[in-house]
Amino acid sequence: MTAQISLTKPSPARLTVEDFMVLEQAGAFADYAKTELIDGVIYVVNAQFSEHMMTKVRLLRRLADACDALGAGLEAWSEGAVALGPRNLPEPDIFVTSRTPTTGPVPGQTIMLVVEVSDTTRTFDLGKKARLYAGGGVPEYWVVDLAGGKLHQMWSPGTKGYVEKREVALGERIEAVTIAGLGAETAGLN
Repeated sequence: MTAQISLTKPSPARLTVEDFMVLEQAGAFADYAKTELIDGVIYVVNAQFSEHMMTKVRLLRRLADACDALGAGLEAWSEGAVALGPRNLPEPDIFVTSRTPTTGPVPGQTIMLVVEVSDTTRTFDLGKKARLYAGGGVPEYWVVDLAGGKLHQMWSPGTKGYVEKREVALGERIEAVTIAGLGAETAGLN
């Protein structure tokens, strides 16, 4: 028997990851380029144009090479669904994981670093997404701010977001704070 909910005013229904997966598998999102579940709400994400795509692919290749060079069992991937709690299933532009994805969403506890490339979504990426990744326990989060010409680096997740932050100008080398020896050149990303 389903519990009845008593409301005094209209409020949105929040989906779970399981709800989202049922809808996804039924083809509910087939007409959209990409969808994500954030705080139980389905977001349709813009198409990726050349600037975004070029930055993402170049940084992914650099991080994948850096992971291989470390020999620590880390792998860099692009746009996989990451399960971060019961109501969050984002698809980050890039993520570094300690386990090779096999089936279903990538478990959040295996995610070591997330990167979002921001050409039109800077406020969302630095706000709601930063709180989402921090709340999901992602140790480190980067936002490549193409319009601002910098990379926002965040670590030490807390209840309201990341506690530690710094900015690195695009063109300088970025070094992960939470993964010793992992870094990448940012020259040519924008």
